Amino acid sequence: MMRRIVLAFSTIALAAHPAPAQQRHAMTVRDFLSVVRPGEPAMSPDGRWVAYNVTTPDLASYRKRTDLWLVPAAGGAARRISSEALGGRSARWSPDGQALAYVTTRGGTPEVWIFEPAKGTRRQLTHLSTGADGPVWAPTGRMLAFVSQVYPDCTDDACSQRRAREEERKPSKARIYDHLLFRHWSAWDEGTRSHLFVVPAAGGAPRDLLAGKDYDTPVPPFGGSADYAWSPDGQELAFTTKVGRDQAWTTNSDIYAVPVTGGEPVNVTAEMPGAESAPAYSPDGRYLSFLSQERANYESDRFRLMLKDRASGAVRELPKGFDRWINEYAWEPNSQGLIAVAEDHQADRIFHITIGGDVHHIHPGGDASQLSVGSSGGHDVMAYVSDATNQPPQVFVWRIDHEHPTPPVQVTHLNAALLASLDLPPAEEIGWIGAGGDSVYGWLLKPPGFDAGRRYPLLVLVHGGPQGAWLDEFHSRWNPEMFAAPGYVVFMPNPRGSTGFGQRFIDQIARDWGGKVYEDIMRGVDVVAALPYVDSTRMGAAGGSFGGHMINWINGHTARFKALVAHDGDFNLSSFYGATEELWFPEHDLGGPPWADRTDYERWSPDHFAQAMRTPELVVHGEQDFRVVETEGMQAFTALQRQGVPSRLLYFPDEGHWVLKLQDQVVWWTSVHEWLARYLHPESTAHQ
Repeated sequence: MMRRIVLAFSTIALAAHPAPAQQRHAMTVRDFLSVVRPGEPAMSPDGRWVAYNVTTPDLASYRKRTDLWLVPAAGGAARRISSEALGGRSARWSPDGQALAYVTTRGGTPEVWIFEPAKGTRRQLTHLSTGADGPVWAPTGRMLAFVSQVYPDCTDDACSQRRAREEERKPSKARIYDHLLFRHWSAWDEGTRSHLFVVPAAGGAPRDLLAGKDYDTPVPPFGGSADYAWSPDGQELAFTTKVGRDQAWTTNSDIYAVPVTGGEPVNVTAEMPGAESAPAYSPDGRYLSFLSQERANYESDRFRLMLKDRASGAVRELPKGFDRWINEYAWEPNSQGLIAVAEDHQADRIFHITIGGDVHHIHPGGDASQLSVGSSGGHDVMAYVSDATNQPPQVFVWRIDHEHPTPPVQVTHLNAALLASLDLPPAEEIGWIGAGGDSVYGWLLKPPGFDAGRRYPLLVLVHGGPQGAWLDEFHSRWNPEMFAAPGYVVFMPNPRGSTGFGQRFIDQIARDWGGKVYEDIMRGVDVVAALPYVDSTRMGAAGGSFGGHMINWINGHTARFKALVAHDGDFNLSSFYGATEELWFPEHDLGGPPWADRTDYERWSPDHFAQAMRTPELVVHGEQDFRVVETEGMQAFTALQRQGVPSRLLYFPDEGHWVLKLQDQVVWWTSVHEWLARYLHPESTAHQ
């Protein structure tokens, strides 16, 4: 029987109960989806101003709009600098600080525009039928680089327009492919490629530097303008790409350099077997820096920061042996060091790395991302985004003064009225002894209105990856405060395979998908279940992606949970391999393709333990999920239904691996809360 959910914010699940003035309430779905989020801060070169975007949801239309704002770096009144009709994102300052390049979508096609804050004037720079994205100024200020999704064999925009019309007019929508990676993440290969263009800042015809090349920059499905960079003299661009027909089973992307005047791109990291990305030239032009994974075909190897001396060609790691992933980085304007973000012990922290190889944590606290570095008064000044489990993201500015440190300045104060009305408890770090006697950590979140004299049901959240982690962050999808809101204690373990605890800890999940990781989680559950305010007779668990795999695994290995939620998790590892797109992932973590060695595919596949599944389970899947295809969720649901286990399938025909549409998030949260409440009964929590 198919059950439809009406998109209405019901007073039961989605709206706060009436409350006296000044009383805070638990966050509702409407509250959560109303949160306004800043992003992409851009520090002006002189360190005086920060441009950033703000994404505002409209729950009446189930749409979001993004606008550009400008605020003094010292704090003060912010002003919107994008018009109501245009909106904007991805702002980048010109080298002289007089103009901002940004992207806006008008008529459905993104284009690059130029805004001059002092004059209040704007003009459209690009006019391509294929659109333009990710503008980056040349250090000379005379040109900009950007990317556009084009047909690689076309030499002009007229050709791309003609090809697009021809595709649209074809009577049959059949697809024909002669190679793998014919679809990726949630998109089919339509024959276009993301090419790197340059255009004069004063305006003119853009030049495709990769014309005729059958590869992308940035490498899909993720990446952005950090994957291409100008040399200081404005004569060449370095960019990330991946060449060859083995893209489905190799991670070996490389850094190429191409002259701005055109010519054959040169691979400058050809000798390196792993994935390279995020090229950047030192401001003095001496070095080309980039991120690199040492091991081939392993997407979760440590991202190292590398320096290539442009004169000698020598390459070295900076700093040597720093056992944390570098997520992002930026050069100091004086070329003497770099500011980097690296995940370290359940937080994204900011580090200072000198050219000599010294590294130290410099940020005074909090989770940080999206760095932008400028200079003021001889000191580095950086803008960044910071958040916490109980604090939505805000933009901060920090003047780095090692001798006379000062606290960061919060320059945005978004959602103030909403936050004043919400009861959002902070996450608390918790540790325990996991498999093999190793220390394991995670987060514990108490419910709103927590009373130590009561006992609450426990909800365990298992993160995806599996090489990922729960951080102290205000998650935009799997938000812990939303899970805690109905009255749950929420436990978020970071077991074997989690990032931020060293590469050895990450590596130990490979070929062990139900071993140490499962023991780490369950030992953590033992510790949390013994807390005096936890009711161990009412425990549930939920997870997405690998977390969904683990939920299916849990269902076949223990009966201690009363309810489970598996989102886009695999169920049959052999069929998962044959339908996923990035083959390097299962081949590394499960020991090659299944026809070569089925040992791990059979040992760790939840379907081999389906006969033991007895716990009620909500199975969630998206039709556009090409990472873990929809049939994995269908197989899990079939196995549960066939054995009479209470179960439900929540299926999204227009979502991929993540549920992103506002209207679908309403259904997702409503369904998850309803399913858990049915078996865990949070409203029945009683005084002891």
